[in-house]
This record gives sequence, C-alpha cells and structure tokens, in this order.
Amino acid sequence: MGELFRTALIFHTAFVGIVLILATINYFAIGYSLGFDKLRKRVRTTLPIYYMFLAMVIFTGLVLFSVAKFEMYQSVIYMILTWFVILLTTIRRYKKFKSLKREDKRRIIRFVKFSKRKYLIDIIFILVTMALVYGLKG
Repeated sequence: MGELFRTALIFHTAFVGIVLILATINYFAIGYSLGFDKLRKRVRTTLPIYYMFLAMVIFTGLVLFSVAKFEMYQSVIYMILTWFVILLTTIRRYKKFKSLKREDKRRIIRFVKFSKRKYLIDIIFILVTMALVYGLKG
C-alpha cells in the first residue's frame, strides 16, 4: 500500500502541476487571439486537454483518498473544493463559448475577459491550495 500511495502521490502532484501550467499558458494565450476563428480553434484544442488533466487529478486523488482509508483531512477538503471550483468555472466558460457568434464582437470581448479571469482564478486557487496543503503538513 505504501508503494501505491507514493506512486499515486507523484502522479497526482505532476498532474496538478500540469493543470497549473496549462492554466498559465491559457491565461496568456487567450488574449492574443486575433479573430473569431483562431479563438474558436484555440478553445476547441485546449479545452479537451484541460479536462483530461482535471480528470487525471481527480482520479489520482481518489486513489490516494482510498489508500488513506477515506479519512477526511482538512487538506482533502481544500483540494476537493478547488477541483470543483475549477470544474464549474470551466463548464461555465464552455457554455459561454458555445453561445458566441462571429458577428457579436462585444460578446467575444466579454468571453475573452471572462476566460482570462477564470484562468487567473484557477491559478490562484491551485497555488493557495498547494500552500495550505503543504503548510498543514509542516
């Protein structure tokens, strides 16, 4: 069990780091979209990747949670809440994206602003959760 926990923890930490890197890249890349077609292509390319790594984070987290005999620690609650906030804001972003029209420049600008704010919130939540989790262990 100890080996499974260590391996899952390594993967979990790596996947959280990848989600953090993806959020940072998306934060900077979303502002440089010149037109609707490039924005649409960028969102349709990055969103499945983002969802895939979010799924990997929750899967490895569930493996760790089960190996820890489903004991609810404060750090586990922080991580679950962070994951849900990121998931819900990502779903909301996708709904906004689906309603965009090529002609509606104002809504496209609002979508880009919302996306930048969403990724900034993701970055902050991940960093704060990591600080709290590692701060609680020390």
